Amino acid sequence: MRRTEPSGVAVSLRRTDSSHANDWASDGYRSKEEYLFWSRKVCGLACLQSLLHGWTDVRLPMRELIDLALEWGCYVVEPSGEVQGMLYRPFMAWVGSQFGFSCQLVERTPIQLSSREVRPGQVMIASVSAEIRDPDTIDPHRGGHLVLAYAVDGGVVRFHNPSGYSHNSDSASLPLHVFQRFHADRGILIGRTS
Repeated sequence: MRRTEPSGVAVSLRRTDSSHANDWASDGYRSKEEYLFWSRKVCGLACLQSLLHGWTDVRLPMRELIDLALEWGCYVVEPSGEVQGMLYRPFMAWVGSQFGFSCQLVERTPIQLSSREVRPGQVMIASVSAEIRDPDTIDPHRGGHLVLAYAVDGGVVRFHNPSGYSHNSDSASLPLHVFQRFHADRGILIGRTS
């Protein structure tokens, strides 16, 4: 299923029952093993895919996005098989060049400040801990996962979480001070161009 938020950002909602166990092929993967290798590494590309669906007529399967991201140096696969990325600067160059989005790097900036730039037509891919899906986590890590913050109002951050549970992945919300506990004070502001 697909739904569009008021921000214009499209959200993919996937079923998690076993009848959809082979959906990896529809995302362009050549095997289940390839899907399993990449699935926990492409949260930033899932955010990009939402933006493409919401802001453009570009429809690319995840595996094709991975190939493009690798070409642009957004991910580096080490000889050991470890994957480095998503690397922000190559990502910003790629999405600016290929899709015409404006990008601004956010570093060492708490969400209370960077969130002021989130508005219709401008979102933030924010670095958070994957533990953000469990807001009651005590002493969480900060960073290592990316979410798409698409609205901030009334002291609440609204975001899409590619690794959220089915009830809170497509449209999660947390008070700014709770979001900050998981936030690594970095990310990318992305603007929609006309």
